[in-house]
Order: sequence, then C-alpha cells, then structure tokens
Amino acid sequence: MSEQQTRTAEGRGAVPKPRSQYGGAIQGSGAGMDWVRFGGVMMAVLGGFGVIEGLAALFSPTYFVSVGGAVLAVDLAAWGFVHIIMGALVLATGLSLLGNAPGWARAVGVGLVAVNMIVQLAWLPAFPIWSILLLVIDVLIIYALIATWSAQTER
Repeated sequence: MSEQQTRTAEGRGAVPKPRSQYGGAIQGSGAGMDWVRFGGVMMAVLGGFGVIEGLAALFSPTYFVSVGGAVLAVDLAAWGFVHIIMGALVLATGLSLLGNAPGWARAVGVGLVAVNMIVQLAWLPAFPIWSILLLVIDVLIIYALIATWSAQTER
C-alpha cells in the first residue's frame, strides 16, 4: 500500500495495519505467534535443562546409570559435553524465538529439537523417565513451531 493509499484509507476510518521500519506488516501478534513464543519459552527451558544435565554428567558421573562408565559406547564426559552444547544451542534459539520470531529461528529450532530428540533417545538407558518426559516436550515444541508456519509465511 502506498503512502497516499494509506492516508486515503485512514481518512475513511479504516485502521491501517502496523508497519515495520522496512515497510512490511509487523508479524508479532496473533494466535500463531503465541504458539511460536510458547515454543521459544519451552526451548529455553529445555536448553537450560540440557546444560544442567550435561554438567551433572560431567561433575557427578555416579548419578547416572551406565554400564562401565559409558552410555551407548560414549564415555559419560563426552556425553555431558554433547548435552551442554545441545542445551546451549537450544537455549539460544529459544530465546531468539521470543522476539518477532524470524523464519530462520523457527527452522533452526525445529532442526535442533529434532536432534535433541535423538540425543534423548540415546540417553534413555541412563535416565529413562527424564528422557521420556523431555521427548514429550520436544514433540510439543515441534508442534508449536510448525503448526502455524503456513499462516505466518502467507502474510
């Protein structure tokens, strides 16, 4: 809509859509963004839990059930670092989704959460109840990020 059309529409009583500084409509409202923000908050929480889980694996290796100090042929220290790195990436992406949720953050979020699901499946023998709970949360996050994707890209 050009400036003249906007002024004409305002003069007729129509309320113009909020515009960003780049000329596009602001996408920070609506039920779709609520789901994305929910997914972002859950990703931030999940990432924080991942970092804590990794630190627990590093500093308290007897806390987790393992066979010979290994989880799936990877020693517990390496597995702890995997959790710390994945947790930090998920946390950072989740925090980036709390703003206007750029498209790249949603795509990266879905990818990281999918990888996190695989990590949790591999972690299942060491801590089964916690891993199953986090797998359910991962599925919920992926749903929150994907459910309204087409509605957001049509704007």
